[in-house]
Amino acid sequence: MTKKILVFNVGSSSIKYSLFENIKFIESGNYEKLKSKEDYEKAVENIFYKFKDKKIDIIAHRVVHGGELKKTSKITKKIKEQIKKFSEFAPLHNPKQLMVIEFCEKFKTPQYAVFDTMFFANLPEVAKTYAIPKEITEKYNIKKYGFHGLSHAYVSRGLKGKTITCHLGSGSSISAIKNGIAIDTSMGLTPLEGIMMGTRSGSIDPGIILLLEKKGYNVEDILTNKSGLKGICGENDFRDVLRDMNKDKECKLAYDLFVYRIIKVIGSYITVLNGLDNLVFTAAIGENVPKLRKDICNNLKFLNTKINENANEKNKEIISEKDSDVKVYVRKTDEEKMAVEDVLKTLK
Repeated sequence: MTKKILVFNVGSSSIKYSLFENIKFIESGNYEKLKSKEDYEKAVENIFYKFKDKKIDIIAHRVVHGGELKKTSKITKKIKEQIKKFSEFAPLHNPKQLMVIEFCEKFKTPQYAVFDTMFFANLPEVAKTYAIPKEITEKYNIKKYGFHGLSHAYVSRGLKGKTITCHLGSGSSISAIKNGIAIDTSMGLTPLEGIMMGTRSGSIDPGIILLLEKKGYNVEDILTNKSGLKGICGENDFRDVLRDMNKDKECKLAYDLFVYRIIKVIGSYITVLNGLDNLVFTAAIGENVPKLRKDICNNLKFLNTKINENANEKNKEIISEKDSDVKVYVRKTDEEKMAVEDVLKTLK
């Protein structure tokens, strides 16, 4: 039976929506620069008005932090409470996603939540455990959850052996995957851990946090909204960093630091996997910036990683040479399609 599924991918200032008939993509759109609750509500109403002549059977929501929820779930009061509970670990995303879920309730359509943390639900204990007192971690559910799971799962499909996936966008994360099973990932309890990002610091010395708190700073705001590329050069859009890096030394430093942090994580995951068969680039930066991919792969020549310059410049799916020991991919991610597939599996 054909089901029309409307997918909401709600961001900190945007709503991306996609309509599917089963797994067949029909159309999509995006509302950006949303600031207030009223902006979000109006966007939801506009989306439903657009599809007023189509009977929507199911609404699916990509939810960033699912906490202890390990599978796609029909949204109930209990599921909403869990999304709210873990909002403190994903303050930019979960509250907005919950808000949109509640706006959709008046349309009387079954809603499902697909969690970005699901792919990492069974990380090994050594990968997900933080070395702080056990009574604290157990009391507050403190462990590595990982994020961008729908993306990492989607772009690693069909790849056997030892794979590293690099989801590089305004938010960025890197994952180590072995035969389709996640072994480790760079984001942790929150989407702040890992490599530096557009406005997020990534991993830093915890002593910096203690120092800034003593000095009276709003540390959460600094590390979430004012750090990363923006903190180094004042620009958080990677396109602006690329445009100015040849004339602005801060932009050059921001670019070099971004590449360096990525290389360090890839290097650590090569040792965790004890080798590397596949390297995948995805998301806005990973899919569209040949220079970045080339600069990263130049540091993997010790693994006999060879890039085909022409294929790389054209953003082809396979950008490695045939005799390269590491196969290098550029794969377009599709979190919405992955969400639809998960919902259909749940319905079966």
